[in-house]
Amino acid sequence: MQFLEEEIFEITEATWQSMLGLDIGPRALPATMGPVEGYFTGKVEIAGAWTGAVLLHGSRQLAQAAAAVIFSQDVGETSEQDSLDAMYELTNIIGGNIKSLLPEPCQLSLPTVEGTTDQHLRVLGMVRMNELVFDCQGEPLFVSVWQRQ
Repeated sequence: MQFLEEEIFEITEATWQSMLGLDIGPRALPATMGPVEGYFTGKVEIAGAWTGAVLLHGSRQLAQAAAAVIFSQDVGETSEQDSLDAMYELTNIIGGNIKSLLPEPCQLSLPTVEGTTDQHLRVLGMVRMNELVFDCQGEPLFVSVWQRQ
């Protein structure tokens, strides 16, 4: 199954704008993450007729900005847990919408979100099918789709 960049872009953009009211667009390439310590990774797995995963790598500042909107707080009032919770919700929604494009039946796992490590930049036993890099308020968001081989 081939994933079109346009579909992932539209899902991410629509989720970001409807949930957060924040503009998000493509980030100029080449885009790099920089030190992984500055990022959170959200992951949701999909199993069934198609098996794989959707990963979101977002900067801590981006997750904090999202948490401030979701929890109606000032950016400085949000906790790290608020940022993790915001990434959890965004991963779940974006992953669920990508799942809706896949052949049925497929099940979506609960998301996991944690501080990014080098191990989060790849998924063992899977091949990255696509990765898009977005920009929101000057901060990067990486959305990648992986398929089990």
